[in-house]
Amino acid sequence: MKIGEFAKKHQVTVDTVRHYINEGLLTPLRENTQYNFSEIDDGVMDTILLLKSMNFRLDEMKAYLLVQTMFTSSTYSYLGSFKTDFEKKLLENQKEIEKLQRVNKIIEDKLSEYNKGFSFKRGIALGLLQSLQCSECGNLLELEKPELSHNEILGGELVCPKCGKRYYIRYGILSDKPIDDMEDRTEGISEIAENYLKKNDEAYTLTVREFFQKVAEVTADGCKDAHNIMIVGDACGFINSAFLRSLPENARLFAILDENMSIKLMEDLLPKETVIYVGKIENFPLKEEMDYIFYQNYDVDIMIKKQVQIYPNLAKGAIVDSFKTIFHVADPPIPDEKKFLDDMKNLGFQKHSAYKTKKILLTKESNDWSILENKTDIEIQYGIYTFKTLG
Repeated sequence: MKIGEFAKKHQVTVDTVRHYINEGLLTPLRENTQYNFSEIDDGVMDTILLLKSMNFRLDEMKAYLLVQTMFTSSTYSYLGSFKTDFEKKLLENQKEIEKLQRVNKIIEDKLSEYNKGFSFKRGIALGLLQSLQCSECGNLLELEKPELSHNEILGGELVCPKCGKRYYIRYGILSDKPIDDMEDRTEGISEIAENYLKKNDEAYTLTVREFFQKVAEVTADGCKDAHNIMIVGDACGFINSAFLRSLPENARLFAILDENMSIKLMEDLLPKETVIYVGKIENFPLKEEMDYIFYQNYDVDIMIKKQVQIYPNLAKGAIVDSFKTIFHVADPPIPDEKKFLDDMKNLGFQKHSAYKTKKILLTKESNDWSILENKTDIEIQYGIYTFKTLG
């Protein structure tokens, strides 16, 4: 029997048969340049496949197959050493089964989390109400129609008793306008990740991962002594995660977002005292001074709002870290580095340090910066800049 016919009979590839020959498991006769497989080889091949199904490694099979080739089944089946080998393998498989059962239990527990459906559990801590005030008259706000859970406000309204200004809370999010229904944004995340890898080359994705680590490092250093911390903007979801992982344990977080609100999907990373506000900075009903601000929306603010806005109420010595994209093209779609630094200086911030990635290729297929509707590939850098207040 020739090698192709032999492989087909045992439902394996020709390469697999050759591998077993090279390992010394199969020893067919060779006639000129071709192998000729016998009934003995048939039996040996059946045994190899049987032992593999029992989780025997190839090196563990050799002695057994040697005896099978040289003796009859009535002889080798009574050899005690092989009985010991099977007992040992049975014990190994039982341990592996127990391990897999433990792994399956972990998977089942993880699946049960997904089966709970899409819901938010975190809200505004009741104690933070003293930090909120009417953005129009500065008066303290009163809570109406509260939906509470574990001393946090998940829903309701905050009303100024003096001027009647209303703020709305839903899903634990604060806004100066009623908040619309939120769709389940967790669906298809795995597909989005796979698509992201397909549309960006390996050098790009590796650089983004390295930048994630750097953002976490810079953030941890900038806010290590801060109590009141703010993040402004929600342009880059991966930056949110890096930022949140780096916050001090007892920090109070105030987030000013536009519409994305993906930061809510990271509730397990939010500090105990957190206020997430959706709306314009000037309408945020907050009276606290910030010790540290992470500003990630400079590029988006310039493109859409045509202005730069940072929360103005800063403590003495406050630090601001800002995310920036640098486009290496003749006519960049957003301000270059010099204009960015000038804008920040006009707001009262002097650059202290900066980290920039190496130049990477933003492909026209990439979902990053899809707002630009790129027609060609563009060379860019991502940067994080640390600023201190002037004077």
